[in-house]
Amino acid sequence: MVYDQPLTGSDLAMTYDLVNTIRAVCRIQQSSAVMALNHLSQEAFDLFDRIILLGEGHVLYQGPRQDAVTYFAKIGYMKPSHVESWEFLQDIAAENGMQYLLPRLTPRGLEELVECYYSSDHYLDIIRVIGKNKEFSTYWVESEPGIGLSLKESSTLNSIAEHQEMEIVVAKLLNKSGSATGFESTGNIQVGDVVTGISINEEPMQYLVTGPMFDQQQHLDQVFSNLLHARGHIRLQLERPDHKSNEDELRWEKFKRPYVQPWWKSTRTLIQRQLRILKQLQMLSILRIIQACILGIFAGTLFYKFGGQYNLQHMNSVRALGFVTSMSILLINMPQLPLYMLQRPTFYKHRDQRFFRTSSYVVAHCISNLPQAFTEAFCYSVCVYFLAGLTLENNGVAFIDYLVLMFLVAYFGSSFFFFLSAVAPIPEAANALAGLIVSIFLLFSGFVIFPSNIPQYWKWLMHINPIRWANMSFCDRQFSYGYKDFCNKYLNQLTFCKENPEMATGKAYLIYAELLTAVSVKPWVPYIILIGWTLLALLMALIFLNKVEFSQISQSVPQINQRKLSKNYLYDVEIYSSSTESYMEASIESGRYKFLESPKLASSSTTVISEDENVSVRSWREEFRVKIDPEQLTIPVTLMTLSFLDLSFVRCGKVTKEEATEFENVSGCARPGIMLALVGGANGSVATLLKCLSGRTPLGGSFTGDIQVNGTKPCADFSRRVGYAERLDAHQPYLTIRESLEFSANLRLTNSISKARRHMHVELVLDQLGLQYYANNLVGSLRDGTGKTFEVAKKLTIAVELAANPSILFLEEPLSGLDSSGTSAILSILSKLPVCGQSVIATFNYPNTRALSHFHQVIILTQEGRQAYFGPVGLNCHEILGYFTAIPRVPHYLQTQNPISFVMGVTGLGIPRKKLAVIDFADEFQKSHLYEVAMKVINAAMKNNKHGNEKDNNMRSISYNYPASFTSQIGLVLLRTQRFLWRNVNYTYSRFTGCVMIGLLMGSLYFKIKYEDTYEVTSRSLYIYMQTILIGVISANNVIPQIGTDKLAYFREMRSKMYLPIIYPVSWVISEIPYFLIATLAFVGIGNGMAGIATQTAADFLAYWSVLCLFTLCMTYFGMMITFLAPSPILAAFLVSIITSLWISTSGVVVLFSDIRFYKWMYWTNPFQYVMNVLTVISFYCDTSKCKRQCQCPQLPDGSYVWERIAHIRSLSAKMISTDVVTLAGMNIMFAVLAFLFFTVLKHNSAHAH
Repeated sequence: MVYDQPLTGSDLAMTYDLVNTIRAVCRIQQSSAVMALNHLSQEAFDLFDRIILLGEGHVLYQGPRQDAVTYFAKIGYMKPSHVESWEFLQDIAAENGMQYLLPRLTPRGLEELVECYYSSDHYLDIIRVIGKNKEFSTYWVESEPGIGLSLKESSTLNSIAEHQEMEIVVAKLLNKSGSATGFESTGNIQVGDVVTGISINEEPMQYLVTGPMFDQQQHLDQVFSNLLHARGHIRLQLERPDHKSNEDELRWEKFKRPYVQPWWKSTRTLIQRQLRILKQLQMLSILRIIQACILGIFAGTLFYKFGGQYNLQHMNSVRALGFVTSMSILLINMPQLPLYMLQRPTFYKHRDQRFFRTSSYVVAHCISNLPQAFTEAFCYSVCVYFLAGLTLENNGVAFIDYLVLMFLVAYFGSSFFFFLSAVAPIPEAANALAGLIVSIFLLFSGFVIFPSNIPQYWKWLMHINPIRWANMSFCDRQFSYGYKDFCNKYLNQLTFCKENPEMATGKAYLIYAELLTAVSVKPWVPYIILIGWTLLALLMALIFLNKVEFSQISQSVPQINQRKLSKNYLYDVEIYSSSTESYMEASIESGRYKFLESPKLASSSTTVISEDENVSVRSWREEFRVKIDPEQLTIPVTLMTLSFLDLSFVRCGKVTKEEATEFENVSGCARPGIMLALVGGANGSVATLLKCLSGRTPLGGSFTGDIQVNGTKPCADFSRRVGYAERLDAHQPYLTIRESLEFSANLRLTNSISKARRHMHVELVLDQLGLQYYANNLVGSLRDGTGKTFEVAKKLTIAVELAANPSILFLEEPLSGLDSSGTSAILSILSKLPVCGQSVIATFNYPNTRALSHFHQVIILTQEGRQAYFGPVGLNCHEILGYFTAIPRVPHYLQTQNPISFVMGVTGLGIPRKKLAVIDFADEFQKSHLYEVAMKVINAAMKNNKHGNEKDNNMRSISYNYPASFTSQIGLVLLRTQRFLWRNVNYTYSRFTGCVMIGLLMGSLYFKIKYEDTYEVTSRSLYIYMQTILIGVISANNVIPQIGTDKLAYFREMRSKMYLPIIYPVSWVISEIPYFLIATLAFVGIGNGMAGIATQTAADFLAYWSVLCLFTLCMTYFGMMITFLAPSPILAAFLVSIITSLWISTSGVVVLFSDIRFYKWMYWTNPFQYVMNVLTVISFYCDTSKCKRQCQCPQLPDGSYVWERIAHIRSLSAKMISTDVVTLAGMNIMFAVLAFLFFTVLKHNSAHAH
């Protein structure tokens, strides 16, 4: 088993539990596990048998875990007792080992350390094992003396002669069990095992078969002599030839196969797994069934009893019903697309590890989707068929055919979206591809444009369109079975009957609607085509899943793999860094750490800029190259003393309503320039305490106690005077690191601070945290662009808070997920903050001695949440150690023990945690002299108000809610949202290219259709119908995942009170306008230009474009409103899908306004209806009242005017165009206002809910 950074970001206790579990599995199954970890506790480190230490990709040590520290001690590196073993080793690997180097020894470089390892016995023994020509098993055994060993001759052949060697073998077992007990041993001792290495009483392993032959013999004799007199603990390295039994051979042969299970068995296993997944997603399945029922009932009631009526308008509606139902049942499956993509990384992992064949995975998906597809099709078909009054002739055969047809379309939809999840690299691309292909299905279905009007170069798309064949099959059954009366009865009612008076009415209508083809006599053809499309989609999914692997499915941001800089730029940065460091050191020595004095670069006359450097860096260097008084740039910190007395928090369970105490009667204080650590407690106790201290009291609990700042109650602006670095590194991925800091500084520093001081403040915070190198990279691009991802993310989180120049910096688990090098970097940064008067308060669930030693004071909580200690930390935690070792009945402390590990262990807070009820440490603390001293300090801090009377020049007065003005807030948040949209290539570019591609497709499809007959007029009018459907549905759906991407950063900003909450949705509303102006211009310019619609005059074109853009914004605001209304994006997608489907059906095109019975209210509240009416009037209106003898208004062959025909059928009026546009604009305002209201009022949009 191989594990790559398991449980990254989890706490140390969880890591310990994982390692311990894997270790137990390895011991029981006699298997091996290799695990890569960059942060672990000493207890977890002690669970490993062997370690491999890497430095810059080179092996520095590989051998027994027990010998690692001793090995480096032999080459001059001595581990102190307060440093944990893994820290010690990581520091050496990171070339930070000078602190451990013995006096008068020169530090060794990486190459020297590699050479030392290559010359060690550990390396030679590994080479020996690898070079064996026979199969051996190697074991490491922990055992007390109790085995009989003997010297035995062994013959080995080399290229010169045969030599007789001696080896130590196990001759007999003196105990009855015949095996070493406990998990410390990797195997059992057996008679005949060869001893190749031995350690007595914790000494380093002595390898017996390495080195020259003569040395081996002498060494072997000496070791054997020592073994005869050995007493105490023995550690052995044993080798045993592999004697495989028939059962082992069969198992090995089975293991050597590409797949362990046969195809049918693995497929069955996968089917069971997929069914379990569906069961876990039961709510989603129920939502889809509810959606099918709602849409089915709606379609059935909208087309209520239209079936069987010999009326051309109603017969057209029945034909439209086939199109609507086919598309609806197909699109019901669209919510499965993101779920398929979420499962894809797991599939890749299992495929690469040969868990199963790709074909098994695809077949399992096919079979597991059958029940859901049939259930949805059945619910939908029943609702539609009987409410619409469709035919039940031939004993209901038509209904059975319809049910089978809907099932095949639904199943094809499921397979189609499964195929898209296999070919699309990211969700944005999948949605864009789905929109394009669905658009092709709609356009070439034979409904929105008659087949005779389709250009010859596109007819092939119509012939292979599965939706076209589904609609033809539906119409063939309904009109062949339901309309059997002959046409001669309806010559005056049905115009198409005049051409075929002796023909059945249904068949005559099929000819009129161009639905009768040469294959109509073969009713099974549509089913074969749908099945063929389904199999093709699954086959293509199989090929792509088997051959292609995409690295990510998350929100896409630009990636960097290597930073390319010019040599001059690197030289300039090096000079700049050294200048800054010397300046900082001089400032610290003088007693005042001035962040904001500009360091002098090497040259003041020339500017060296690399090609990759942007304008902001250039302007910064040019602007601040002149001499400026440092005092004018310094932003002083407001000194604050935080004191708290008897704090308690009781949480109430959401389900059980049981009360649980997080912490109780906790007291302490943090003066300016003090670093205070919060340690211990139950899971999350110290995090809750930190939130309460920072003014972010969690909901769902009771908080009591007294908190004072400078001797008074915290005022309203306290939360803006402090910084809170959350454990979750939530940042806007499309801002650069510099822009992220500037955003925080501009919103949280007052207007009294000049722009130059803010700019310099940001630059030197970047330098202080070592982020200058990454300053111009997008935050999201650092994910793969650097090997220090977690370190950079933590630094960015801290830097964003330091940009606000806080008086107190609160940090939640600042070292979580960092290796030793990253931990040292963060601690070094934090330790410099108190020099200028800032206080630092941080939480640690499982601290180590070195990390805690950077802090001045610490509060330790017991598992029950009571205070066990508040006082100084001391050098290497000796103050803490001295207090606890002085308590009676505390176990004796050994000098070799790690101080903080000992303290955490005796208090029951160690790893693993042990609940010790013998000593009440909270009671002992209250009885101690330290408690009396602490209370005096706390009471003095609460009475002292010297800092509170200081003049505050940097913060707003208490009457202001936000440091930045309202206009500044709007401008900054709007700029940030614009950058999000501009740099989000997959969102913005896909919208634009999607509009261009659909415009080209529609323009080429409707290219120069004239007005020579009713077919062409109908096709031209349906162009507007399709255009509004495509752009409206896509706009409403696209905005949902984008807002979800930005929400985590928004919640962090709201908790920091950077700006008014209402500004966030306002910024989205405004920022979308320019993008839609450009996208709709491309859509209208290409599509309408080719189709010749609304292009007669410039005024018509501009009016058409303006109205379509207004409608696009309306649907985008509608999508925002639903996103803020729904608690989850999945539910929002369902609601948008349902509502847009209802609107499209009641827009007055599929079912005319005069035929809408139950949903006229929906017609009048329908944005699709208003935009279609306005665009149709703009495109077709012609004042026929001015026509006498000659008229330019287009006419049909029967002499009627096109505009009058369309206006009569659709109930249109040119006088209503202004009213409709105003109504559409009003809907824009209504959706935007409702979005604002839902965003600010609903609880799930609150920052405290997350």
